[in-house]
Amino acid sequence: HIFFVLRAPHLDTAVRCIHTCLWLGAAWIPLVLSHGLDDGHSVAHHHGELAWAVSLDVPEEELEQRAEQLAQTAGLVNMGRIGELKGHYLFSYRPDSHATPEHEAIRRSVDTLFAQHDSVRWHSEQKLLKRSKRSLHFNDPKYPQQWHLNNRKSPGRDINVTGVWERNVTGRGVTVVVVDDGVEHTIKDIQPNYCPEGSYDLNSNDPDPMPHPDEENGNHHGTRCAGEIAAVPNNSFCTVGVAYGSRIAGIRVLDGPLTDSMEAIAFNKHYQINDIYSCSWGPDDDGKTVDGPHQLGKAALQHGVIAGRRGFGSIFVVASGNGGQHNDNCNYDGYANSIYTVTIGAVDEMGSMPFYAEECASMLAVTFSGGDKMMRSIVTTDWDLQKGTGCTEGHTGTSAAAPLAAGMIALMLQVRPCLTWRDVQHIIVFTATKYEDRHAKWDVNRAGFSHSHQHGFGLLNAWRLVNAAKIWESVPYLASYVSPVLKEGRSIPLLPQELEATWNVTTTDLQLSGMRTLEHVAVTVTITHPRRGNLEIRLFCPSGMMSLIGTTRNPQWVPLIFQTAGRSHEWAVPEQRLLPALPSRFGDP
Repeated sequence: HIFFVLRAPHLDTAVRCIHTCLWLGAAWIPLVLSHGLDDGHSVAHHHGELAWAVSLDVPEEELEQRAEQLAQTAGLVNMGRIGELKGHYLFSYRPDSHATPEHEAIRRSVDTLFAQHDSVRWHSEQKLLKRSKRSLHFNDPKYPQQWHLNNRKSPGRDINVTGVWERNVTGRGVTVVVVDDGVEHTIKDIQPNYCPEGSYDLNSNDPDPMPHPDEENGNHHGTRCAGEIAAVPNNSFCTVGVAYGSRIAGIRVLDGPLTDSMEAIAFNKHYQINDIYSCSWGPDDDGKTVDGPHQLGKAALQHGVIAGRRGFGSIFVVASGNGGQHNDNCNYDGYANSIYTVTIGAVDEMGSMPFYAEECASMLAVTFSGGDKMMRSIVTTDWDLQKGTGCTEGHTGTSAAAPLAAGMIALMLQVRPCLTWRDVQHIIVFTATKYEDRHAKWDVNRAGFSHSHQHGFGLLNAWRLVNAAKIWESVPYLASYVSPVLKEGRSIPLLPQELEATWNVTTTDLQLSGMRTLEHVAVTVTITHPRRGNLEIRLFCPSGMMSLIGTTRNPQWVPLIFQTAGRSHEWAVPEQRLLPALPSRFGDP
């Protein structure tokens, strides 16, 4: 091991200022050493010439003089000290332009002189070395079509992962479990990386998560997600996974009746083996449903971040949802708005918000997926059951985005296994890339971070994530402040009037809670109203930044009393006041 102090000049200012000393394996840090010779005199310039490296054993103050004398005695030219190595010099034979050098005779003469000279500790004739760049070549037939990994058609519109692979960061030592409708682990792209000890079938109550053929539903969803993460490279089959060195497990739970207790078991199943839980599912994206984990599921998520992954916390990656065409909002999805999850949305190849993408204040970041029919989708492994080919070019939706994020997090955990679940969220916030999209509205908070309801903190970048993980200083323990319940006995007025509920958090409150910075604000509201779809719930901070934690939806008459929770990302802003605003288009009769 080598002890380094690392800095990251290529990251944003906020990351640049985080310096720490790390014990890292030497293989992780590429070192570049200059030769230190005068310009134009590197060893590489001696093609066809004779050159010797010589180490001298003389007092330091005599080195330069003795080196010059020795070179002249040998009939060579002293090219100078080699890099920063004291006492090491490069001597070169430069024949007269009219002479025909006899290389073998010169070699014998020089080697004999150096071998017998009292001042020469060591000498070696310089030979040309064969070295190759660490470029990547995959024989997987569909890899050229995996634009999200390496976009040759539109350079830069990908997750920027190939440079990470070239440094041998592939997710090795990390296990990702796909919680879904099963994983066909016998398929060629998955079998070598399959982790049976991290897998289970909760639908059939056995250890094997193999999907069951279903002509109506086609239980290939989990297999496709698994291939995105850990498809094996260079097997002449289909594709390459983003973390192709990681292990992949499966928990089959979506192919049958699902209960709160089953979800709780799934979220904590083998949580000392499985590091990352990839969940590309949630409540119905119909623009009507308000749902999420129930009591046991919530408890399991919380327990996972406390006790999972040897105490560093399980990483739960969830898809934000595909209800954009129904005006759905992922704040109404309790999995997406939990502080314990990494909520991932989607953009298409052009970086635009697809028609299916949902907006919400809970969005942490986005990554690539398919768009409309004219856009390329995600190419990944598929099952070969029911006449399947084992490969597909049609995986899309936020279901395809979440596994890519899970794979990128696996790359982070390879270089820093001790990252906590909150460290992972922080690094995503610090490294996500803001970009222009005509659909996105970006706001800047008091800490200088840009966030949008469409794209969270921005687009995930594997290179930035991994390099930030290497130098990351772990965040302090989680502290929280819980306000008293605010009761408003007033009716909700018609627009443009609003009902405001205000709570001021004092400096004393923050000191007593131990809070120094703000990561999340979670608000739970219970409202009696005949049309919950007509309500809009906004959260304001004193700086004026607004989070829309409850949007209007299609008119909904069903519940008279409903409860919803919203999450807002503030990140490092010590705010002290919340103002939920609840306007109604038609008023409260």
